[in-house]
Amino acid sequence: MGHHHKPNREVGGDPDRDSDHGRGLPRRPDSERLDRRTERDRRAVGLPDGAPEPAAVQYEEAHAEIDRQAASGQLPTGDARRAERDAYPPSRYDR
Repeated sequence: MGHHHKPNREVGGDPDRDSDHGRGLPRRPDSERLDRRTERDRRAVGLPDGAPEPAAVQYEEAHAEIDRQAASGQLPTGDARRAERDAYPPSRYDR
């Protein structure tokens, strides 16, 4: 007589409906609960409330600041020809 394997649903129940199946993450995690936990954890470590700014927003702010400094002359732009620029690194030798 051959061995007959019972389907998993007969042996262990339905993993989609039974709450005692503990295999991995749930198919649809509770996003509200996750958000509350994230905010609680952020407060616990001293970070400000709310999500951090997206990297694209941070990049645009930094780019705008660089453009502002270049336009005001605080930041050299490299528009001068090489012969017109100071030697870099500065040399202690005569030319």
